[in-house]
Amino acid sequence: MKKTNMSADAGRAGTLSFVHAADLHLDSPFTGISGIDPELGERLAKATFQAYEAVIKLCMDEEVDFLLIAGDIYDSADKSLYAQVKFIEGLRRLETAGIQVFICHGNHDPLDGWSASLTWPENVHIMSGDRAEVVEFNKEGETAAVIVGMSYPTQHIMKNLVKNFPRKDDNWPFTIGLLHCSVGSNPEHDPYAPCTLQDLRELNYDYWALGHIHTPSIVCKEDPVVIYPGNPQGRHPGETGARGCFVVDVSSVGDTSTRFIETDSVRWHIREISIEGLEKEGELIERLQSQLDDIREKSGGRSAICRFILKGRGPLHYILRQEGFLEDLLRLLREGENWSRQFIWIERIENETLFPVERELLLKREDFVGDLVKIVEGLKTDEKARNEFREFLSPLFFSSRNGRKYIARIDNEEMNSLLQRAENILLDALLTEEDNEN
Repeated sequence: MKKTNMSADAGRAGTLSFVHAADLHLDSPFTGISGIDPELGERLAKATFQAYEAVIKLCMDEEVDFLLIAGDIYDSADKSLYAQVKFIEGLRRLETAGIQVFICHGNHDPLDGWSASLTWPENVHIMSGDRAEVVEFNKEGETAAVIVGMSYPTQHIMKNLVKNFPRKDDNWPFTIGLLHCSVGSNPEHDPYAPCTLQDLRELNYDYWALGHIHTPSIVCKEDPVVIYPGNPQGRHPGETGARGCFVVDVSSVGDTSTRFIETDSVRWHIREISIEGLEKEGELIERLQSQLDDIREKSGGRSAICRFILKGRGPLHYILRQEGFLEDLLRLLREGENWSRQFIWIERIENETLFPVERELLLKREDFVGDLVKIVEGLKTDEKARNEFREFLSPLFFSSRNGRKYIARIDNEEMNSLLQRAENILLDALLTEEDNEN
C-alpha cells in the first residue's frame, strides 16, 4: 500500500498535538432568518469565515503539529471562488507556521465538484476518493503518527467506507482515522457512509476524526477515541449552543487528552418563556428584555440570534393572538440594535400560549370542541394514530420534488408543537371568552 510522508518541525517535543475540525460549510447562508436588516445580513455572511479564522488562529496559538478537517469544507459541490480563496489563504498561514493539514472531503464538497484552478500549499494533503490512503507524519526524524483517510468521490455515498480502511499495523505509531460518515443512527442527518462503532473498533486505531454530525460529541472516550467536533459555526435554529473544534494532545506513551474550543462568532439561542402569572403587556416586555440581558451577559462577547417561544396559560393569550401584536412586539425589542461588535437579534417570537382554562376540562366536553381536542390528543399520544397521520402527510416530503426542497423532516417533538399550535388556532375560532371561563 502506497504511503505518503509528511513532516514538520512545529509542535511540542516528545508529544503529538493536533486540531480536529469538520463541517466548516464556508459561505453557507444563515437559514430561518426573516426581516433581516442589510447590515445584519452582511455580518452573518461573514460568520462561517470568522469561525474558520478562529480555527486557524487556534492551530497557531497552540503550536500544534497538524490540522485535521473531516469533510464539508464548503456548503455545496459548486463552491464559490471566494470561499476557495479564503480557505487556501488560511492554509498558507499554517504553512508559514510549519503546521501540516490533512483533509478528507464529504457529501457537501465531493471530489467531483467544481474547483477553481488554484495552487495548494505544500503543507496540505487531500485524501484520495478511490481508496483509503495511509499517510505518515514525521516529527524529529521519526514517524510520530499515521493518518488513514478517504474522501467522497461523489456526493451520495451510502456504503460503509470504513470497510476500505486497513487494520492498524503492529509497527504503526499513534493511528488516526479521518472520515466523513454516520456512526450509528442519527435522525437529524442523512446516513452517508454509515458504519457502527464496532466497525471502528475492529481496526484498532487510536483516534477517529469524524465529520458530518454538526453537534459536538464524544462518541467514545477510549479504545478508540471517537469524536465529532461539530461545525465551527451554527447556521440555523437547529444548531444552538456552543460550536467549535477539538484540540487533541497525545503523550509520549500514547495517552490522549481532548479539549473542546469554541470558535463561533454568532450563537443561536431558543428560549421558552411562560406567560403564567403575567397580566399586562408591560410585564411580558420586561420578561423578554430580561432574557435578552441574560443572553448578552453570558455570551462571552459573541453575538447572538434568539428565538423566543411563548408558552403557558394566561390572560395574555388573548392579547398575543391579536393581529399585528407579535410583529409590533418584535419591532420594539429589535429597536436600537446598532450591529456593533456584539449584537443580539431576535429572529422571531412564536406564540404557543394556551387559553386560561384547564385542557382536561375540554377533553371531557361532549361536543365538537371536545372531539377536536380528543383528536389532537390522540395524534400526540397514540403511536398508531401518529403513524397514520404521517402517512397522510408523506406526499409533501416524498412525492413532491418541490416540497422536499423547502420542508425538513418533522420529528416527534416538532410534530407535537405543530399539532398544539393547530389546536390553538381552531380553539381561538371556536371558543368565546365565556367558554374559557367555564
